[in-house]
Amino acid sequence: MRPKSLLLLALALGCGLVASIGISQVMDKSGEKVVSYETESIYVAMVNINLNDPIDASMVSLQDWPKDKVPQGAIRSLDELENRRPRTTIIQGEPILEGKLLAEGEVYDPIGNIPPGMRLKTISVDAEKSAAGLLSPGDRVDIQLFVARNPAQGFNTPRTRVILQNIRIFAVDQTVQRAADGGEGRSIAKTVSLVLTPEQANKVALAEQVGELNLIPRSPGDEAVTDAVELDIAGLFGDVNSHNSREREQGPRPDKSSQGGGFLSGLMAQVKKAADERPPFRMTILEADQVREVDFDPYTGKPIRDSKDQGASMGGMHVPAHPASTSMKKPSQGEIPGAEEFQKEFGGKFPIDLDFNQQ
Repeated sequence: MRPKSLLLLALALGCGLVASIGISQVMDKSGEKVVSYETESIYVAMVNINLNDPIDASMVSLQDWPKDKVPQGAIRSLDELENRRPRTTIIQGEPILEGKLLAEGEVYDPIGNIPPGMRLKTISVDAEKSAAGLLSPGDRVDIQLFVARNPAQGFNTPRTRVILQNIRIFAVDQTVQRAADGGEGRSIAKTVSLVLTPEQANKVALAEQVGELNLIPRSPGDEAVTDAVELDIAGLFGDVNSHNSREREQGPRPDKSSQGGGFLSGLMAQVKKAADERPPFRMTILEADQVREVDFDPYTGKPIRDSKDQGASMGGMHVPAHPASTSMKKPSQGEIPGAEEFQKEFGGKFPIDLDFNQQ
């Protein structure tokens, strides 16, 4: 090989080696991520600190937090915690904030947290009335009144009625905050304090003298008001919706028809809706001196009671009455259903003479 070719080959190898070394160094430098941020020391709870408990150095720890992540009002000095108590439960690992602390030497007063315009009404409860101890401050309940039979007070049969709905529980016994551990190991409450308007407080006070109060818990996000608020003995044994279902317990589901369920599913939904909404059926009853039209329940087959009807009475059920002298006339032979068939089959006239004008 010529010397000139050898020189060019050596020069090419040298340039390639230098380029590869340079690229390797650049890649190494780009792969190094240098993370640098400013930190600030704040106090964080080492244990759950309950409402109104005095705070000491054993309950907190000074920890470094990224400066841009430090919450507003965070405590940075132990002197700021001296002789102070929390106004709400502080969870382990939570930063100690000025807004969650009472002033130095101050003790928590729960009465001061009653909303303006509202009142606090305390009622006595037991395991049955307080949902077996499952209720906690902040839960919402319906208030149900049970009244035993008392004809002197106008209660001829026992009955229950939901007198108030969606009422917030302020305190259970003397506890006005939920436990930090999630409420494990609860005891059966003896008293429950409710947040009420003055009118509602009067209603509850009167109801306590009339019958027995029960608290019915509801879902935290359920704001619905139901109209089915009263039940007596007749309704208890009557045709009422007494069954439950998984769909009802699990809550509303997405509408499949809006998700492309197809024509068949939409048709079946309409058929089911029509079946669930069957209207009453009407029958015409012929009597010696009058004709009556009676509406019957499509599910039970019983006459429908309607207090607005001013007609005759049939077994205690009011139905509209139509006197025969004004609403009916004697039908002719051709107007009687089946008369022509009878003549063809047997010959002669239809044997029944329906003279509605005879007295």
